[in-house]
Amino acid sequence: MQRAGRAQPAVQEIDLDERLHRIADSRRRLVEIGDDVVDAAVAEVGTPRRFARRELDSACQVLDAMPELAEAIRPSMVPSRSGSTRLEWPPYGVVLGWHAANSPIWVPTLVAASALVGGNAVLSRPSSRTRSTTAMVLDALATSWPVDAVTVVPLSGPVAEPLVWAEGVHAVVTHAGTDTCKRQLAGLGRAYAAGARMRPYIPEGSGNDAAIVREGADLERAAAAIALGGFANAGQLCMAAKRIIVQRSVWSAFEPHLVRAVEARVVGPADDEATDVGPLREGPARSRARAALGEALRRGGRIVAGEGEKGPYFTPTVVLLPDGSDDIALWREESFAPLRGVMLAEDGADAARRANETPFGLGVAVFGPAEDIVGRLRGARVMLDESPLFQDPHMVVGGVGDSGMAGARPKIAQLVYARRVHRAAPSR
Repeated sequence: MQRAGRAQPAVQEIDLDERLHRIADSRRRLVEIGDDVVDAAVAEVGTPRRFARRELDSACQVLDAMPELAEAIRPSMVPSRSGSTRLEWPPYGVVLGWHAANSPIWVPTLVAASALVGGNAVLSRPSSRTRSTTAMVLDALATSWPVDAVTVVPLSGPVAEPLVWAEGVHAVVTHAGTDTCKRQLAGLGRAYAAGARMRPYIPEGSGNDAAIVREGADLERAAAAIALGGFANAGQLCMAAKRIIVQRSVWSAFEPHLVRAVEARVVGPADDEATDVGPLREGPARSRARAALGEALRRGGRIVAGEGEKGPYFTPTVVLLPDGSDDIALWREESFAPLRGVMLAEDGADAARRANETPFGLGVAVFGPAEDIVGRLRGARVMLDESPLFQDPHMVVGGVGDSGMAGARPKIAQLVYARRVHRAAPSR
């Protein structure tokens, strides 16, 4: 933390255009080691090779988009009643990036690149499960930047967490489960009460996103998008489609499309290029999925696709839930596994109501007519006839409610603050 603090003024002194030039150098280095990064993600955390390549491509797209994103923080003259006012965007200082295991490439790239282009230094705490992968990514990004401008903290969560409220950290970006985000906020509150300096805390927590299929949708396209958006990376993505809401009038026609699309997902070893869904290790996510599936079946749910657990795998599984089962875990809680529930809705208003019945607020995907309900949907990303996992540096990730506090705002704009410098008009 102290080394990052000493490096930060040197980063801030670099002109914005030069920072962008250096980020381009960082991208070239990341591409050079890309195959090694993918190998590390597969070996370290069991990310399917196909998905790890997708993450790497998305990380490169973020770096490619930095010149356009940076225009939002370029100093400019703004209206003033008298004299002149210049709007500037200084950095906070040292940005702590707290990273989860399910995105060891893209998220660290997004946070570090946004912080550096904004003039900050980066203190990165990777998940204990993905230290090597994330360290390789950050080492590549550190190319051409001052020494210690990007610093990795290889500590376990409980040991590293006091960094969130440490005096030498000036902004925090946490990608983690909502429970972790709330615990860190509670720690910050205690630190503030004891006199610690306030700093932006930007959480991106859990999600329980809905995918809505309405009458008039291209059912085959919707099924393919939901199968990918629900089960990529074994369903372990915050913005995955976790609740499927289908208008009752089209369910009988949609069901066979959904079954075919889900069962076409290739289950196999993570290292196989063809694999979509790799093994799901024994742990909290698998045990919760096992319990949620059992409860859903006891309550009258019917498996329409998949087989649940099968050896080291949790096969992509979809359960049609009976009316009145909104309170069960598979619908109410985030399923961080390849297990999804379906509920039927009477019409668009009923679908929007069901989509909003969650404390989380990352996003919603709608297939078919949407103009009558899009304004009612609660979420920071609304995808229309598009994959819930649509990745575009300008279609940023963020949340409201138990998913976040800032909505879908570009990360680079969150890691600088607005400063207005006013000069009085010349005296006459």
